[in-house]
Amino acid sequence: MSRMSVGVLLVLAAVWWLWEGRLEQVMPPAQVVIQAGPVGGSFDTHARAYAGMMQARGFRVEVRNQEDSLHIIDRLEAPDAQVQIGFTAQRLRAADHPEVFSVGAVEMQPLFLFMRRSLPPPTSLAQLAGLRLVLPQRSSATAQATADVLQRYGVTPDNTSFTHSSLRQAAEALLMGQYDAGFFMVAPNNPLVARLAAHPDLRMVSFADHLSIARNLDYLKPATLIRGALDLRAPVPPSDVALVAATVNVVVRKDIHPAVLYALLQAMEEIHKGQTLVSDAGDFPRRSGTDLPVHTLAVEWSKSGTPWLYAHLPATLAGIVDAYWAPALFVLASVSAVGTLQSLTGFIDGLVMGLALHWLGWLELGVARGRKPGWLGRHLFRLVESVFNRKGRDQIARDRLEHLRPHM
Repeated sequence: MSRMSVGVLLVLAAVWWLWEGRLEQVMPPAQVVIQAGPVGGSFDTHARAYAGMMQARGFRVEVRNQEDSLHIIDRLEAPDAQVQIGFTAQRLRAADHPEVFSVGAVEMQPLFLFMRRSLPPPTSLAQLAGLRLVLPQRSSATAQATADVLQRYGVTPDNTSFTHSSLRQAAEALLMGQYDAGFFMVAPNNPLVARLAAHPDLRMVSFADHLSIARNLDYLKPATLIRGALDLRAPVPPSDVALVAATVNVVVRKDIHPAVLYALLQAMEEIHKGQTLVSDAGDFPRRSGTDLPVHTLAVEWSKSGTPWLYAHLPATLAGIVDAYWAPALFVLASVSAVGTLQSLTGFIDGLVMGLALHWLGWLELGVARGRKPGWLGRHLFRLVESVFNRKGRDQIARDRLEHLRPHM
């Protein structure tokens, strides 16, 4: 490689470095943080499953829990939280969260109502008025869905006792008989559901108006837990249970590193591609019907899978190559162009000097025959002489110049 090529390479590399920023910005984060809901909840279960699969791909993953699951999205938007991944199961406006994107819906999470068997089964949720109800924290997906549903029936804190606690404490209090009924929004295969459903003093309540509820609350969809889904021997439940369910979305920061995102998408696909107790195989993960826009890389991944770089190279190397390949190609193309230009220039110079040499020979022949160079010939001689003095090393050209000079 010529000195000029090396110089061009260094200059272009320096310009690119100033333009693109520091190397650390293209490398995956030292730690991936997944913000989940309460310990033992479905968000927590999924987050730990994702973490296990992502760690197997070389990432260091931390799962953080919080009871107020409605505010998980706020943690993603906090600049100092360093959270890249979270969950939502509530109604959202994209305009309120410009820095957060969905990467897919992963499951339907039903709103379960468990009630003491000593109370008559309600034919309408309006009959819950006046009872003692327990449910997770006020800023949880369960609390929001419960309040939205019961408000349609006129059941409010003005006429009914609502107690909010942690997910585990609420379930334990209901099992111990401290409350008349409890609401819990979790995946149907969550151990908490099986435990509450198997308790002899509790019954799982079917929502007779589940279709109408879903029509009134667009973020809730009809769902059915079929007879024997939890236990075929008993069976549990003893009959089909009509429910409403929220769609769980996995959400990420807009600037999530591609290597992290691709590892997450692979984990989501593996964990959620099968059937559940309320959905068929292939229903999830899906990238349609989300409140938030779907991340561009997630859309591309759903069409063509993980790019070759991230499928075959370590995450750090893949990130560097992915960020550098375009400017690197530009630099190489520029160096190649310079080399090509040099070659072309050399070819043109050679052609010009060859023609000039032949012209000198023709001029020399004319002088030998007694023809004197004219005004144009003398000026061309000076021009050719300057060219050969700068670039020419040909002995024949020098001899012809010396022979012709006295005639000019």
